[in-house]
Amino acid sequence: MSYTQSYRAKPENFFGLQFKPLIPFGIVGDKPFDLKIDNFESTVKPIMGYSYGGIVRVGLTELLALETGINYTKRNFRAEYTVADSNVTAVDEIGYVSFDIPVNFLVYIKLGQEFYMNVSGGASVNFNPSNVRSLVNPKSQYLFVFEGLRYSFFDFHANANVGFEYRTRKNGTFYLGISGRIPFKPIIQIATAYQFDTHKVVSKGDIDGATFAFNLKYFFHNNKTKKALNLKEDL
Repeated sequence: MSYTQSYRAKPENFFGLQFKPLIPFGIVGDKPFDLKIDNFESTVKPIMGYSYGGIVRVGLTELLALETGINYTKRNFRAEYTVADSNVTAVDEIGYVSFDIPVNFLVYIKLGQEFYMNVSGGASVNFNPSNVRSLVNPKSQYLFVFEGLRYSFFDFHANANVGFEYRTRKNGTFYLGISGRIPFKPIIQIATAYQFDTHKVVSKGDIDGATFAFNLKYFFHNNKTKKALNLKEDL
């Protein structure tokens, strides 16, 4: 028993998976905004997106850890177009893809034998593989264009997370929390355009790229932890 207890007090490493639905929540995430020039008006709104990937948690002490991994993230936006004097409207939905590698410092708060609360914060580096472009009514005399131009291939975000986890004896660890990511500068410059025959109007703006998300994680059992639990049961 003394061997098992001293073993379990050591820092542990875990590998897991996570999924984050990105919620359009203006206090933390991007807010809807309007672009207007002449008689052409565009409203750009964030809508539900998602992020998923793998996680590695490296234990520093029994209650401190570092967490990193790699994630695929897709932010989605809805663009609503209006040309007031022509009574013409259109709607489009656009997705913007990036890959991020976060590094977060994590602190556990033990609530019981198997329940923990944890808070973490850090930064992430993000890779933006491409720009985006979308057309509405490409064969009509009324053409609407959305273009999203990345400011750079790489950008950086500040991360904050808080959540609760339940560590089972045999089936791994389950985590539920909330997460926020705020970029250090805008990540996308957008341009919306309206074209009728030879007449063309273009408006421009920025998307910061901030996100608010629910965070679902599952960590597989550490094999060493399993052995320690089995040894304890045998004793």
